Amino acid sequence: MDDRTMIDPQRFSVKFAQVAIMNNFKNDELAKEAKRFLLSYLTAYYLVGDFNAIEKENFGTANTEKFKDMSFDELLKRVSELNKY
Repeated sequence: MDDRTMIDPQRFSVKFAQVAIMNNFKNDELAKEAKRFLLSYLTAYYLVGDFNAIEKENFGTANTEKFKDMSFDELLKRVSELNKY
């Protein structure tokens, strides 16, 4: 997997423009708000990546067998333990 994060500039810009219009950003606020929008996007992007890695590690194909035989209470306890991260 490539370690670089590439954002499609056109898609990102169009979405930001839509948000800017909906929120009626003033011209002198656009750069600051675009940075906040980008920060929000990247934060969510990396949090989802972290979640997917933890999910794959704990519930991936290799672990399917051990979860198949768990009771509901045991599974609930395991999920609760994962929520501590």
